Amino acid sequence: MPRIALLFLLLLPPISCSKESQQEASIVTIEFWTIALGDAFADYILGMISTYEQAHPGVKIKWVDVSGGEVAEKFLAALVGDTAPDLVNIYDLPRFLQYDILVNMDEAVSPEDKAKRLENFWNGVGYFQGANYVIPWYVGVTMMWYNKDLFAQAGLDPDRPPQTLDEMLAMGRQIRERTGKYGVSWRLHPSLIAPPWALLRMDGFWPLFDEGYSRTRINHPEAKAIFQKWVDAYQQGVVPPEALAASHRDEVNWFIEGRAAMLPFSGGWITRYFDKTFAAKVATAPMPRGLLGKVPASNQVLVVPKASRHPEIAVDFGLFVTNDENQLEFCRQVAILPSTVAAAADPYFRQPPKTQADEANQLSAADIANSFVMAPPDVVGWSRMEDILHEEFAKALAEQQSVDEALVRIEEKWNHLLRYQ
Repeated sequence: MPRIALLFLLLLPPISCSKESQQEASIVTIEFWTIALGDAFADYILGMISTYEQAHPGVKIKWVDVSGGEVAEKFLAALVGDTAPDLVNIYDLPRFLQYDILVNMDEAVSPEDKAKRLENFWNGVGYFQGANYVIPWYVGVTMMWYNKDLFAQAGLDPDRPPQTLDEMLAMGRQIRERTGKYGVSWRLHPSLIAPPWALLRMDGFWPLFDEGYSRTRINHPEAKAIFQKWVDAYQQGVVPPEALAASHRDEVNWFIEGRAAMLPFSGGWITRYFDKTFAAKVATAPMPRGLLGKVPASNQVLVVPKASRHPEIAVDFGLFVTNDENQLEFCRQVAILPSTVAAAADPYFRQPPKTQADEANQLSAADIANSFVMAPPDVVGWSRMEDILHEEFAKALAEQQSVDEALVRIEEKWNHLLRYQ
């Protein structure tokens, strides 16, 4: 072979390498963030990813698991640093919704796919001033655990748990007076089990602002009556004094330690912390209703930032993660509930319970259709407004001011913020 021809051949890249390079260049990589699922559910997540990648050969999913305490700050840092992930399980949504940085799912998702989702979760925590910005994922619906022994010691019928919030507080008062224990294990801290605005919503006082978000309605006799009964309950020892500064899962500890008789909660996973003696003392019941007539629910969601380099693929993968099949499989692995119509209607959630955890989960599942999502007001600047609400409500609980004074101060401060948004 002539030397020049040989030199030419040596300079050519191998054909196989050239094809591999072309294939790699055509692959789209999606970065998917979850919250604290890596340790227990890696097989489930990786299995979903593998199934999706096999059905979409040109897509690779990079999975990143983030702790709950860090996810909001890391997401914000990624957005600022122009390294935004594509599909994100996120908390603290009001911080992001008001800045128009998330994909509008009402526009990105087809009517057929939206119809597969339960409406109260589709228009739940991600609903902001007329549009939904999230794909709902798994769900928690509140039921109630209660201590039958403490009921009996207080002269209450252990087989007749409260049916309304007012009955719950009245029974809690009797338990406190006759046993020295707290009636209800309840946190009153913002963004936890029942922040002050949620107390208003459970008893039917909603919305908190006028239609144009120009003024608040909170200084109202109905709001005063609701807050007053909780202030009275707090001062009378119905809930623990630590309720205002409680940390994550403190209310579970108060209940299991026998310090409180009733625990509004979502499902049965806490039974792993029951010993046999305690398990024999406790029972399950539907969540007592407020005047709204519905029970509180929470749900995890997925968002796609507008800064995603592949938003259409990210939305498609998000719909896959949250489809009927994948949500049902997740529910079989852990005590959670689904946010799709078909999955919520699956017989799995109505099979005869075998354990206390099953009983609790079925009570939660039975109320999916009668639940409302604990979504804060969809107003710009809500994070600061919630701080104000908590500060003034806390002063009323601590007898540093009256409920009337608290509502006047909240009204003045909120209206000031609304004027200068």
